[in-house]
Amino acid sequence: MLDLTKNWKKVIDSLYKGIMVIDTDGAIWHVNPAFERLTGFGADELMGNTCTMLACSCCEPWYGQEGFWCMLFGSGLAIKPMTCRINGKSGHPLNVIKQASILRNAKGDMVGAVETIWKMDDLKQSISANCCSGNSSGFFP
Repeated sequence: MLDLTKNWKKVIDSLYKGIMVIDTDGAIWHVNPAFERLTGFGADELMGNTCTMLACSCCEPWYGQEGFWCMLFGSGLAIKPMTCRINGKSGHPLNVIKQASILRNAKGDMVGAVETIWKMDDLKQSISANCCSGNSSGFFP
């Protein structure tokens, strides 16, 4: 039987999409290897810093609005997939699809969020390879 309390990190780290777990102050608690690969930052460079270091185009307009630093924590709702630009380690903007969901404790209080990112170029290549080349397996080439 799978015990997620012991294996959650293995599950997250196996995903192709970049995953970032943050607390309600925006401090980064975990990133998976795909997030490191996509952004060029190592986990040691990200963890403990705030996610604002990525200068996300979807989040920046919300910094400081209505007493919240992030629209996610202002609304308390999940963010549907949207296209954003984030800064990678190289300083060049990366076009990504980003989605975020609130994490809550047993009492229902917000304690953080999990964000997923997927590079637009990767998505376009995947769609093209799977839809246009006759590969209907749903797997990446």
